[in-house]
Amino acid sequence: MDLTSVYTQLDVPAFSLLTGALTILILLPIASFVGYSAGKARRNRAANSEVESELLQDDTTISAILAILGLLLAFSFGSALSHSQNIKSALTNEAAALGTAFLRTDYLEEPARTELREALLAYAETRVMPGDHTINSVEMAKAFLARSLEAQAKLWPLTLEATQDPLPPAIKSLVASSINEALDAHLYRVQFLTNPMSNFTKLMMLAAATVALFLLGNRAGLKGRRLTWRLHVFSLFLFVIMTTIIDTQRGNEGFVRVDDTSLRATILDMELALAAPTGQ
Repeated sequence: MDLTSVYTQLDVPAFSLLTGALTILILLPIASFVGYSAGKARRNRAANSEVESELLQDDTTISAILAILGLLLAFSFGSALSHSQNIKSALTNEAAALGTAFLRTDYLEEPARTELREALLAYAETRVMPGDHTINSVEMAKAFLARSLEAQAKLWPLTLEATQDPLPPAIKSLVASSINEALDAHLYRVQFLTNPMSNFTKLMMLAAATVALFLLGNRAGLKGRRLTWRLHVFSLFLFVIMTTIIDTQRGNEGFVRVDDTSLRATILDMELALAAPTGQ
């Protein structure tokens, strides 16, 4: 059985960050312009009394839509920030666990010490995201996991071999527990490969923003006003906020990326330790 076959709930974004940002940037101004055109055409056809009635209804609808949009943006932004912080925490904890496990191999005898150290280094290198920091499909996510799990599978057998008698029980426990913590850190990292916000939720947020701008443009057209810069500024701010939310949720893509310096520094320490002459 494939080691990645159990990860059936992996869900990565359906579109790239650039595609999502361009969609928002184009769709929002179009919605306001279409709404304005529809409102202006209705004003030209309708009687004044009908227009006034329509305006009152639109004001109520706009207030409700804007309230819903604000709620969606607030929750989405809070969720994105929490997700980003959790990714950073999981990455730092894994780097610390791998570094501790590597250092505790000093208590082992050769050649088991070097073998376990090399296996830890090989595993740590598979924990670094691809060079372009992009995993944009389930297949790429599973390929990343497959490489990592293959290297991970070698750690525990080597640990058991390295901690055989006559090694003191205290040393056995010290080394085995650190290896176990490094293995457990995988569980916390892998959960953040999954997209934290469903595509349906993103579409709902986009729909609320589109409808809000349509209604605002429609009201301006009904009142006989011009489509002013204020509405375009509002559209731009919505674009920035929505793009930031999507960007923040993708720790390995875009402008807001997770800093993996701690893991890379741990790998460098391992490489230097292995390269150092024996006894230093």
